[in-house]
Amino acid sequence: MCMTDFTLHSIGVICNRLNQRDVFIKFVDDILIDAGVVLVSVPANQMKRVVEIIDLFRLDFDDAYQYVAAELEKATIVSFDQDFDRTEQRRLTPMQVLKIRN
Repeated sequence: MCMTDFTLHSIGVICNRLNQRDVFIKFVDDILIDAGVVLVSVPANQMKRVVEIIDLFRLDFDDAYQYVAAELEKATIVSFDQDFDRTEQRRLTPMQVLKIRN
């Protein structure tokens, strides 16, 4: 399993705004350190691809970033965001993933 640095930073921003920095540290410990979720990023030389994906599928920057990261990692996107449904890669919902695991 992997998570983008964009997602991690977004969670950090939200936790900070909510004055929940301790929750952010616990999240990092639980998910990245203890559970071993791999942190991935989109390198600078792939930002052109992010923009291509924005134009191709009418995605926001954050969704296009996730899409390209998944492409590079050959990973499946798991998201509540229906915007991914209009892409080639599509997505699984968290509920679908839970059903697959059982």
